[in-house]
Amino acid sequence: MTAFNVAGLLHEPPGAVREVRLRDHYVTLGPDVELAGPLDLELRLQRTNRGVLVRGTATAPLRRTCARCLDPYVDEVTVPISEEFLPSVDPDSGAALAGPADDEQVQVINAHHEIELDPILHDELLLTEPMHPLCRPDCPGLCSECGQSLASGPHDHG
Repeated sequence: MTAFNVAGLLHEPPGAVREVRLRDHYVTLGPDVELAGPLDLELRLQRTNRGVLVRGTATAPLRRTCARCLDPYVDEVTVPISEEFLPSVDPDSGAALAGPADDEQVQVINAHHEIELDPILHDELLLTEPMHPLCRPDCPGLCSECGQSLASGPHDHG
């Protein structure tokens, strides 16, 4: 799980900033986002008048399957992150705050004053999946008769 405690930042005035860097961070984001290794995060957490604004980038190696030859390959992707998190409890008194309106999509700082980034990382990395993933632009694909990879050499069929 990728979570950051922002209790100290919530006690500071708007405009206060924290820089966060994570290198070689291993995380599981679900069955539909398959990481081929650790991810790197460079984030800037900024106190706003409502909560905490998280901006930065995530770089991760993702496992993909080529649409032509069906071979697995690794695709290195970098995605931008920009989300505002609103507190669910008052940082001073600990009293629960009113939730967002039903029509408002908002990220919430949990009761322990932590920002959980795994759902954000999951969604952003999932959006990088190409419609037609290729291991390389000139991938020849599979032979229509025998099903072998055309990249392995010439195919002679009778």
